[in-house]
Amino acid sequence: MIPPASIRQKWSLLAIAALFPVTLMGVSLQEQTAQAQQQSSANKSVALPDGVYLYGNSPDPNQLARHYVVFERHKGGVVGAFYSPQSEFTCFAGGMQGTRLEVEALVPEQPKPKEVRAQLANLYPLQRVSANDRRMLSVCKQETITLATRP
Repeated sequence: MIPPASIRQKWSLLAIAALFPVTLMGVSLQEQTAQAQQQSSANKSVALPDGVYLYGNSPDPNQLARHYVVFERHKGGVVGAFYSPQSEFTCFAGGMQGTRLEVEALVPEQPKPKEVRAQLANLYPLQRVSANDRRMLSVCKQETITLATRP
């Protein structure tokens, strides 16, 4: 059954709303500025070791109307989520170049993942990863595994 147009429109708006925080964090969808290229070249020697990381556009975690990215780096790959507290989150998977995430975000109601680049140097590193951050990370790991095994 195909949902009515109004429901499809709501899903499209929800998908846009899910990606909106991503763009506010300095992420460009399928674009790369000269400034990001210069920062990337300068940061290529700085690689994060395997582990779980939390970054935000606020130096304090869990602030309403702020945007965060939580991810796990493992063997060169990353899986994580872009989110705002008390809101939906968008899962992603991919890799890193220096301090830049180069990932594909799983946007609801979109047939294909969206390419996303996020420069972590523009965000605050946060030390405390909450239980909710770990929950989102667990969900995203499962979603990206499911996506990878689709025919």
